[in-house]
Amino acid sequence: MDTEQEELEALKKWWHENGRAVVVGLVLGLGGVFGWTTWQSRVEAAAEQLSVVYQNMVETAALDSHGEAMQQADRIIAEHPDSEYAALAGLVGAKSALAAGKPADADRFLDWVMGNAQLDEIRDVARIRKARLLLDADQGDAGLELLAKVDTVAFAAIVEELRGDILVQQRSMKAAAQAYETALASGTLSRGMRARLRIKLDDLGLGEGLGAAQ
Repeated sequence: MDTEQEELEALKKWWHENGRAVVVGLVLGLGGVFGWTTWQSRVEAAAEQLSVVYQNMVETAALDSHGEAMQQADRIIAEHPDSEYAALAGLVGAKSALAAGKPADADRFLDWVMGNAQLDEIRDVARIRKARLLLDADQGDAGLELLAKVDTVAFAAIVEELRGDILVQQRSMKAAAQAYETALASGTLSRGMRARLRIKLDDLGLGEGLGAAQ
């Protein structure tokens, strides 16, 4: 999904600027094995076995074996709850649950990540993804409450776009336009995200003054 790739790119830039020695593709668990060789060379020997288990789960999900990937995610969480791999597994498990048409399981995985991930940024990824599920379930107020808890600066534009989407669903068009404009004011938008935001603003049909950001 484009939105997940945008999360990846935003967090990659944020961690690079702040010196965070984390391989972003692995952390986001987006179904690929970005930077796997680099990560594997740095992990301690005690974590190597778990890292292989995690990689196997990611590869299982990439093969669309989502039921099996969910089981593997549950196993990692149950057996290694204090490892950051458990939080990463939760993100992959949630994605597989959605692909398998099981939103309740996606909720369960994301709730676990929000409550147990060691890194604030990973909890914020889970909050954003849970807010999207709440939007789909027509529970916008709960989604807005979650978005208000996202503190990772790199996600500011993503949060504002999603806030705008929820406000559109709630028929608060002027507030939605303001959220989209705030997102557009970010200097780090991808071309695709900028174009998407412009379309959303134009679709509101509010005329000049709202939606004037370029």
